[in-house]
Amino acid sequence: QGKYTTKSDVWAFAVTLWEILNLGRRVPYEHLSDEEVVQSLRQLHHAADCGSHGSSNANPEDGCKEDSGGGGGGGNVGNNFDYLPRPTASSKDIYDLMLECWRREENERPTFREISLFLQRKNLGYAPTS
Repeated sequence: QGKYTTKSDVWAFAVTLWEILNLGRRVPYEHLSDEEVVQSLRQLHHAADCGSHGSSNANPEDGCKEDSGGGGGGGNVGNNFDYLPRPTASSKDIYDLMLECWRREENERPTFREISLFLQRKNLGYAPTS
């Protein structure tokens, strides 16, 4: 929809974090063409809009259909959207953070302040090996 917010930046941050943890060796959504990525994200956005009518029922007047996709890591979300897989260099906690950043509903994604506090807590007591 061309609407960029700090919540869309949170999504992009998690994709960038995913790329870093893959050491730049993998491309996000490498199995899809650019057009397919855009289409999948449009479907995800549309599914989020359909789910925001205040009830669990889809609104056919808006072109909404029942969503059989579930949330969760590595699974299908909505019709054709898949989360990026967990990088081998990622702890479960960090991947869970990425999944939170990729939540369908923008208002369910963490803020950058919450992300920063989470990462600071993860860093407490960390001592790099020399």
